[in-house]
Amino acid sequence: MRSNFYQIFKVLKDGMFLFLLAPLFCLGEKLPRVGDLKTEVLSYKSASGETAEYQTGTFYVKENRKNQNSRVIGIGFSRFPSTNSKAPPIFFLPGGPGSSFLDSVPPRLHRSGGPLLAEELLGRCDLVFVDQRGYSKRGSMLDDRAFEQGVVRPDATLEDRVVEFKRFSREVVERYGKTDVDLRGYSVLECVEDVNELRQLLGYEKIILRGQSFGSQWSFGLMRKYPETVERALLTGIEPLNNGYDMPSHVFNAIRRIWKSIDEDPRFKPYLPPGGMEFAAETVIKRLETDPIKIYSKGKPKPVRIIVPDDFPWRDPTAILELYHGQLKRWESPRILRVLPRTLLQPLIDSSLGTTEKRRWKLWNDPATRYLSRSNFAPLLATAEIWPSPDVGDDFRIPVRCEVPVVFVNGDWDTKTPVENMYEIAPYFPNGRQVVVHRAGHGTMKLSTKEQHPEFIERLVKFLKTGQIRGLPASVTVRPYQTFRSPDFDL
Repeated sequence: MRSNFYQIFKVLKDGMFLFLLAPLFCLGEKLPRVGDLKTEVLSYKSASGETAEYQTGTFYVKENRKNQNSRVIGIGFSRFPSTNSKAPPIFFLPGGPGSSFLDSVPPRLHRSGGPLLAEELLGRCDLVFVDQRGYSKRGSMLDDRAFEQGVVRPDATLEDRVVEFKRFSREVVERYGKTDVDLRGYSVLECVEDVNELRQLLGYEKIILRGQSFGSQWSFGLMRKYPETVERALLTGIEPLNNGYDMPSHVFNAIRRIWKSIDEDPRFKPYLPPGGMEFAAETVIKRLETDPIKIYSKGKPKPVRIIVPDDFPWRDPTAILELYHGQLKRWESPRILRVLPRTLLQPLIDSSLGTTEKRRWKLWNDPATRYLSRSNFAPLLATAEIWPSPDVGDDFRIPVRCEVPVVFVNGDWDTKTPVENMYEIAPYFPNGRQVVVHRAGHGTMKLSTKEQHPEFIERLVKFLKTGQIRGLPASVTVRPYQTFRSPDFDL
């Protein structure tokens, strides 16, 4: 008999589908076919108050191009024409996987800040914002988040999370196997073909790529398969095809740079040992390795949480200092075991991208896993054979020389796609340029960067419009992208 632990996701009635298909079609209307393009023309007001038109709609593709009888799915997009630009259109590719730009483009652009550089380029070039297959309100949505309940597990370890994620993965794949949804169609290779088909449907010979995070990985895929169609690219939050799982030591380098700023922060000074944050972190890790901390709740005989090395709070300097000084209040709530991904598209695409055996070995044996654990990649590596999206293969993953001009921009405080990713991939692009944004995180072009370095932003815009790379700096420094809550307990 299954315990409650194995009932976490038993939340939907038998037979209920966990996918949504949109848009819905009126009764009697002809079903869409591959290559169909359904659009409507809308208007928005520019920052200057002028009214302009744009096109939004859905294009239709095969869910699995390797299956002759595959169903047809829709993918949303929006296109904003320029007035007189002769430059190729700029395709904006969102991150994730499991993200969309369509809710933040005009008419909402000026309120939201929009996709990076969209506001500066609006009206100066054709702009095309493309959704991801399986994550498109104007097309198809894979939705398996259900009602995430979780279960109290004071002693849950990373191994427990891996076991539960395996169970969840098998359950999802089995359930979808009884529907007409083909999960084999959700890989970066299919995403690449989606953009190429949309390019052709819209009548563009060449395009310019603007990719962030997974959008940069998506862009690498396009330049790998269709380099002749890409005029140039601006990529931020760099994620090469073989680097879907970040190397722990590279992430740890960014953390150590952040810790140095904490060492100099007067708010933290009273709480820091003589060796600073690094000494405090090392002390905490050694304690947890020797004797995991048991947290008890008043009147309860059993611990509500057991803090082990995998729980080391590397993202939060204050939490590290609290553990160093024996302040355990924040840990008193029961541990809830949850393994659901943010969106089903994420494990499908990430497991399909995978990594080479050489990098897999490095990931598993990286010394920084002592601080960061293997939680960023262990569940997906363990379930790669369960998810049906096909492995892309080493020939596609391993980088090759590419002549497309690319500007790479990455923050050196980025703990999601560390700056070392950029250093690794840039040599394969001899016509490229690297820019390090000191003290910036994963969103290197946040509004603060625009405010502090408008000339840098304008140079990036000029590169996208004209291809001119001259004048771009090797680095810029911004105010710290994140300010950390300082400790407030009595010493």
